[in-house]
Amino acid sequence: MVMLFMVLGPWLALAQDTTPFIGSQAVEQPSELISPSLNDGVERILVIGDSMAGGLGAGMTRVAAGDATVEIVSRFNESSAIARPDVYDWSAAIPKIMDGKAFTSVVVLIGLNDRQDIRDDAGRLTFNTPEWVKAYQANVDVLADALKAQNVKVFWLSQPPMGDAAYDTDMKLVSALQKDRVVAKGAIYVDMRVPLLNNDGTYMDFGPDDTGEMKKLRQRDGVTFLKQGNNKFGQIVLAAVKAGGQGQVPSVATPLGEVNTPVAQVTSPMFGQVDSDGKDVLHASSDVVMTASAVVPADGQGAPLKGISEAATKLFSTGESQPAPPGRFDDFSFVAPVQP
Repeated sequence: MVMLFMVLGPWLALAQDTTPFIGSQAVEQPSELISPSLNDGVERILVIGDSMAGGLGAGMTRVAAGDATVEIVSRFNESSAIARPDVYDWSAAIPKIMDGKAFTSVVVLIGLNDRQDIRDDAGRLTFNTPEWVKAYQANVDVLADALKAQNVKVFWLSQPPMGDAAYDTDMKLVSALQKDRVVAKGAIYVDMRVPLLNNDGTYMDFGPDDTGEMKKLRQRDGVTFLKQGNNKFGQIVLAAVKAGGQGQVPSVATPLGEVNTPVAQVTSPMFGQVDSDGKDVLHASSDVVMTASAVVPADGQGAPLKGISEAATKLFSTGESQPAPPGRFDDFSFVAPVQP
C-alpha cells in the first residue's frame, strides 16, 4: 500500500491541480515573478491562451533572456477555446493567476480550437452560423471584461497564418470576431498575419528567424511553430508590447523597442499581402530595392545602397537578366557539334 502511494502520489497531486497545464516537449517552464514592484520599470508580461500561446510564451522568454527590463510568465491550457469555456474558463482563472502579481500587460493568443460547435442551454450551435457568432462574441466579451478588470494593458493577438487554406479561412473569421469585441473593450489588437507571411502573401514555413537566419519555422502540420519559429513570433510580440501597441508591427528581426527600424537582411516589400481584415498591405517601391541576396533600404532616391551590383538591380527591379556564363547549365547559346 505504501509503495502504491509512492508511485501514484505525484500523479494524484497533479490530477488535482486546476492551474493551466504548463510544459511540453516544445515549451519551457517559465520562472515565477518574485517580489514584484509596480514602480521598478520592469515590463511584466503574462501570456495566456491555448497550446500556441504556450509556444509563444516560451519564445518570448528565450528572446528576452538577459533583458532585465522584461519578465515573462506563461499560462496556457492546450485544449482551451473561447467557444468552450466549459473545458477551461479563462475568465474565472484570470483573477487567480494575477492575484499578488504586478503584471503590467497581458498577451492573449487563443482561437486555435475555436472551429467547433458551441454548447449552451439550447443545445449545440453550429460553427459560423448566426447563432454561433452571437454566442462566440458573447464569450469573447466575458474574457475581455475579466482582463479589463485587472487594469493592465491587454495585447490581443490575431491568429497567425495557417498552412491549410480552409483552416486559415476559419482562423481569419475567428480573429475578425475577436477583434470586433476586444477593441471595443479597450484592448490593443495586434495583427500577426502579415509579419508571418512570405513576401508574396503565401504561408511561410521557412524564413528568417529572430536572428535573421533562414530557418524552418513551422511543423509539417501547417499549424505548430518550431522552436526557432516561436522565437521569431516572440520577438515580434515583444517589440509590439515594448512599443505599447504604437507603430507598425515589425515583421523582421528587430532589437526590442526599435519597432520601425528596417533590417536589410530580412526586410521585404509586402506586395499582395492582406491583414486579418482582408485589407491589402503594400510598401511603396521607393521604400526598398530588391537585390539578388536580400531586400535593402533605398538611399532615399529609389537607388540601392552601395555594394549592390547593377546586374542584381536590373534583375529584381526591371526583370532584366544577364546572359549565363559560357558552359553553365542555363547557357542555351551552346550548340553541340554535329557528330560525323
